[in-house]
Amino acid sequence: KRIVNKLNKKIIKLSEKIELESLNNKLVNINTYDGKLWNFVKPFKSKKQNIPTLNDTANIALTDIDKANCLANSLETQFTLNNISDINTENSVKRSVEKFRTLHVKCADTDLPSPSEVLRCIKKLKNNKAPGIDGISNMMIRNLPHNVIFYLTFLFQKILTLGYFPQRWKTATVVPILKPGKDPTQPSSYRPISLLSSISKIAENLILTRFNKHLTDNNILCNEQFGFRPNLSTSHQLLRVAEFVYEDFTNKQKTRAVFLDIQKAFDRVWQDALIHKIISYNTPTYLTKIIDSYLKNRNFCVKVNNELSDLKNIAAGVAQGSKLGPILFSCFINDIPKQFNTLLCMYADDTAILARHKNPNYIKLALDRHIHALEGWFTQWKIAINASKTEAIMFHKNSTCNMINKFPRVKIQNKIIPWSKEVKYLGVILDPRLTWKPHFLYVRGKFWANTRKLFPLIARNSRLDREAKILIYTAYLRSILTYAAPVWGCAAKTNLKILEVLQNKTIRTICNATWYMSNTDIRKDLKYLSLRDFIKKLSVNFLKNIDLHDNPAIIDIGTYSPNIKIKRPRNVLL
Repeated sequence: KRIVNKLNKKIIKLSEKIELESLNNKLVNINTYDGKLWNFVKPFKSKKQNIPTLNDTANIALTDIDKANCLANSLETQFTLNNISDINTENSVKRSVEKFRTLHVKCADTDLPSPSEVLRCIKKLKNNKAPGIDGISNMMIRNLPHNVIFYLTFLFQKILTLGYFPQRWKTATVVPILKPGKDPTQPSSYRPISLLSSISKIAENLILTRFNKHLTDNNILCNEQFGFRPNLSTSHQLLRVAEFVYEDFTNKQKTRAVFLDIQKAFDRVWQDALIHKIISYNTPTYLTKIIDSYLKNRNFCVKVNNELSDLKNIAAGVAQGSKLGPILFSCFINDIPKQFNTLLCMYADDTAILARHKNPNYIKLALDRHIHALEGWFTQWKIAINASKTEAIMFHKNSTCNMINKFPRVKIQNKIIPWSKEVKYLGVILDPRLTWKPHFLYVRGKFWANTRKLFPLIARNSRLDREAKILIYTAYLRSILTYAAPVWGCAAKTNLKILEVLQNKTIRTICNATWYMSNTDIRKDLKYLSLRDFIKKLSVNFLKNIDLHDNPAIIDIGTYSPNIKIKRPRNVLL
């Protein structure tokens, strides 16, 4: 037995050595300029996880086909309407939609796509995207001969003219991805990633271009909605929140914020109500008709390895993984109630309400009124709020636990929302005094978790050349450190140092630096900016564009002269 164990150890060591040599040989031969580096890095970033045996309510799923059907059954219940009713709204929607569906309309010639427009859409397709259920990849479409483009153009013109979206393009292949920290044996623990037909995405792009033009020309989308809109990002919305709070610090006021959690926001959109709202926005009839056809009778199947589940119907929601889905969701929640004495912040379904005043009771009254208006609106449009996941935070320059506990609490759905010590909004941790230290500590954990995945590539003994290592760090790791940097770049130097240390350590590892080499000399040799300088560069460009922005919600942030004594985002410019 002892001899067998020794031989097993030798075999394991030998196999590890062979694997390491194979990896090193690949690393030596990688060219940083031909794009192969990124294909090589991808498996290190996210390793494929096999789905274990699933515990269904009725039985246990062992085989791939059983797992696929088990997950499909679970997801089918997810794509259903919330059990919320408002008779008056339901009747109004029914009358409006039924009246519209009896109309017969043709698309005007000016709205039809040209071959050059179709070709532009095809050129935008990314080669590395997975195909839908038809197996037609983006690469195949991009390599089509030019005469086929004319046939495709004719097809898309007919789709718009007839207001009919082909049924074959409405089937999604769903790949289940385990949610972080969830039980892998439970079907509800998986997030659906939908793969749609590549040709259908070209049709969606053509519809989206025309629909976006109508929304923009008529200024329909509310200014507070920043999700999936050109020249607007999560950083813009976070800046609104931060500046609102910082201004309260300057005026010695208190700010309270409530962060709402909408259940299955995209998956449970009331489709008829969405069409009703699109009609109310005076959308061209041909566009409303094609969007209506696009939403109706959609279905999906779940793919586990090479097995596909039975087809399941989608009774509610906007299509996942689609071009049109995000803007349709924005239209659905576009008439969300606003209040004159609160600040409404939205990025897709991530919604926050803020109020400030010197009198705590005034803040409570403002938040209560806005929440009450929202509750009625949510019921009206069959939107469910998860009260247990809705959070509230009190911002104050000198906030303490005793102060927080004494402050009157607000309610949602007759449940008290407890005050949180910190909240996560749009990927950033907000603390009561906006020191940003909790966020930096969160980023540190996330940074090291991702660094460990890429460590075989950027380690001191890795055979990958230094230039490629720096590229990997810049593309995958530095972006983790600098996400939303223009918002928190004004943080204290001691707190910012938490992030600076992470960059210094990683670059020293990449360069295999000895103890006596200074970080400044290493960066100078690499011609690489310190993290602080890079944050300043990002902030300067971001804030310069802010001053030229045409969105009223951005303009309302206002400009001010940076003051070293008062910490605000523009202080990074000093």
